[in-house]
Parts: sequence; structure tokens; C-alpha cells
Amino acid sequence: MTKLATILQLEKPDILIRQLEQADYSFAVWKKPGDEAIHTFISLKEVKQLENFQLDELEAGFLINSYDDNHPIKPFHIAADVIIKANEISVAPHVSDSQIDAFKKRIRETKASDTKASYPKNEDSFNPFEQSVSKAIAEIKEGSFEKVVLSRYRDEALPEDFSAWFFFQTICEKYANAFCSISHIPGKGLWIGATPELLISNNSERFKTVSLAGTKPLHDDQQLNEIAWTQKEIEEQALVSRYVINCFKKIRLREFHEHGPKTVKAGSLAHLKTEFIVKYEEVPFEELADQMLELLHPTSAVCGMPIDQTKPWIQKEEAYDREFYSGFLGPVNFENASDLYVNLRCMKLMNGIVRFFAGAGITEDSNPHKEYEETEMKMNILKSNLH
Repeated sequence: MTKLATILQLEKPDILIRQLEQADYSFAVWKKPGDEAIHTFISLKEVKQLENFQLDELEAGFLINSYDDNHPIKPFHIAADVIIKANEISVAPHVSDSQIDAFKKRIRETKASDTKASYPKNEDSFNPFEQSVSKAIAEIKEGSFEKVVLSRYRDEALPEDFSAWFFFQTICEKYANAFCSISHIPGKGLWIGATPELLISNNSERFKTVSLAGTKPLHDDQQLNEIAWTQKEIEEQALVSRYVINCFKKIRLREFHEHGPKTVKAGSLAHLKTEFIVKYEEVPFEELADQMLELLHPTSAVCGMPIDQTKPWIQKEEAYDREFYSGFLGPVNFENASDLYVNLRCMKLMNGIVRFFAGAGITEDSNPHKEYEETEMKMNILKSNLH
């Protein structure tokens, strides 16, 4: 692998990322919460959407699923054909010499220019966010749904000296407890994010999921135990927890461990979080991860309750495609585990433009302007690191 390592210029990962993007390879760079190890998966074959699959039967790789693809979920699978960790390269056993030779040739012929890939900028705007929140509150008071999550986006010019790799390094250092990633699928854009929310984690010993809701700004000198949560935020988090428990009930699973809610830090924000754990030594349950993944996405933390009413209402009111924002992503069947996260605190790069996304959970106690301010705070998590 020495020659491959030389071609890929592992000592210059910023150049490697630009080469992979411009050569139209699908790849993912990621770091798990609380872990310093950074992994890169490169797929040498065309990435396709999966249907009717089981998690434990997939080859090692990285899944990315959009917000809209649910029931059934249809994630893209970036196979871990080439794996880079700590400047060491390994190649999956099924990869042929001819595939590696073609990969080397394509990388050699790709110049790592600073020209951004061409993705169309969406010029359309949707209804003002505060007006949408007011409509949502009225719908909730009329009994249309219990809670709904509205989102918005903002496009800004990408700094000319922007480096995806250096930006990724920055968010890894600043948000050590987040799942940080860069992912690219040809035609879908380059996505970067630092999400605080686990969707599912599964290994041979246990299954885990969380409910995360409620948002407060966290100042540098402020302790977590000093955060005072309002009734609106407590109720919002309780609704998400209730949603998780209802998913367990649908598959008749009643033996689980619940921890929380507790206040947790996510960058300069604080959230309420509850953990749910199923230990397989106590409850043998085949395909638990598959069934819960199908039931959980999209969670009530990104859509609302009940989903059958909120999802079509959101689609009409937001009038834009969330794409991978509020979908899920993460490594599967790698190092004996699968860990998938809700794709929050993310941005998409396209044709010199960076698109930020953020959402807020709306209940009948919501204040439209405060919900708008919450989305601003969330967008600024990544924006503050752009320069």
C-alpha cells in the first residue's frame, strides 16, 4: 500500500479531499463523539440506494439517508473499499487489483484545484419563518398535531480560502462530543457537520438510542446545572422521549433502561437528553436495530408528532427540500458496531455557496421570534468557524 499512500498524499488531506470530490468518488471522513480517531472510507464503485436490507448483512461502510426517505428508509451506502486511519491505508479483501489500478490512475489525473463543483443554487424562498411558526401554533391549538418541527436554510458565499479538511479539524477540536463528518456523493454535494444527536448505536452487547430536545445558549463560564429549563422545553423533550417509548411498544419491547433527562453540552448550546438502552443479555432480540431504525426515522425531534400529520404539513409549509439535513448518517459494521446519527448542525457546499440548515420544535407554548432566534443560534454553530 506504500505506492497508494504516496499517490493519495496522506500528509496533505485537504488536497486528497478535493481530489476525491473532483474525481467524483463517494467518500466519508468521520470522528465519533469522545474519540480522537479519524477514519476515511472511499468507495471504488458507484453508490446506490439500498432497499429491503438488513444492517448486519451490509459490508462495512457509511450510510447517508435523506429526511424524506422513510417507510421504507433508502440510504446510500458508501462502501469502505479503501480505509484510511492515522495515515495508514487498508483495502477491503473483495477489492480487485484492477479496481485499485483504475483508482490510482483517476487520482493521478485529477488536479486538486480550488474550483468548486457545480451545484445549482436554489433561489426560491419559502414563507417567513416566524409566520410559519404562528401557523403551526394555530394548528396545534386546533388539535391537528401535538408538536411540529419547522426548519429553514440560509445561503452565504463560501470564503475563497475555505478548506473542508481544515474546517473539519476545527469542529472536531471544538465539538469533541459531537459526531463530526465530511461526506460526498456525486450529484448530492459535499456535506460537513457536527451533530449532537445519536439515532441508533448497535453492537453485540446492546442497542442504544436517545431523545434530544430543548435548546438554550450556553455561555463560556456557565455550568450545566445553572441552566433553567422552561415548561415548553421540558414538554418538548418529553414528547420526543414518548415517541421513542412508543416505538419500543410497537415491537412489543418493554425491557429497556431509561436514563435522563439530563442537561448536555453541544458546542455553545445546551440540550435535554434521555438515553434508552437495551441489553441483549437481558432481552435477546434479533433485528432490533433494523426495526427501530425504520420506526425512528424521522424522529419527532426533526418532524413532530404524529408524523402522519406533521410530515406532509411540513413539506407544504417549508416548500424546500431538506435533502440530507435531518436525515441520518454514520458508519455501519465497522469495528464490530454500527452507529448512526441524526444529521443536524450541518452544511452543504455548492458552487462557491455554503448552505446552513436549522430547525426548531414548535409546541403551543412557542414564541415565533424566539424560535427564529433558536434557528439562528444553531446555524451559527458552524458559521462561527468558517473564517
